[in-house]
Amino acid sequence: MTTRSQIQPLPFRRTRMDAALAASSCQAVTDAIRDIYAQDMEKLNFEQLYRRVYEMVVNKHGELMYSEVATALTAEVEGLRTSLVAVADGGGGGGAFLRELLSKWRRHTEAVAAVRDMVMYMERTFVVTYRKVSVQELGVKLWRDGVVCSGDVMPRLVEAVRRERAAAAEPGELMAGVAEMLTKLGDKVLSQVMDASSVDDYSSASLEKSVSEYQ
Repeated sequence: MTTRSQIQPLPFRRTRMDAALAASSCQAVTDAIRDIYAQDMEKLNFEQLYRRVYEMVVNKHGELMYSEVATALTAEVEGLRTSLVAVADGGGGGGAFLRELLSKWRRHTEAVAAVRDMVMYMERTFVVTYRKVSVQELGVKLWRDGVVCSGDVMPRLVEAVRRERAAAAEPGELMAGVAEMLTKLGDKVLSQVMDASSVDDYSSASLEKSVSEYQ
């Protein structure tokens, strides 16, 4: 296995790439994304995957590769949302729901970081040249819109946060983690959740202090 830290920049080289090879490279990368989210990276050769992305871009298949990566990320986030909702439907509400949400958020952010390393050449060239959304930004957007702000997660999130806020005068580590995640998703999302779950005796200043300490 070649690890992410062992990836070395490649010298410029263009090899002939037909449709079959392009499709094979896309499949290899999307399969790798699935394995990354499944936390099964032992068998992945990141240098080989990096080279496949590189060759796709230099052979003018950057748009295809970008589209396939975005589609694969979207599918994985949808899978995380579905499993999160299943936990809630199984009785995992309140603090249990928030802990599961944070666990899946950490899994998502770690996966996005690994994918970003794998497609680094595409990020530095195609994404910049054509002003595409970076993999990091795409990861945030997918989690915000596809999970947190979805119709079957947001109501549960607001209720779970309201319960946590009602149970304690000062925010603990769990709430600090939730607030830190929401902050990364944008002030609008943070305000939406906190305003909807407002508890009169819950100190916003204390929450901000707790988030700062959590980070």
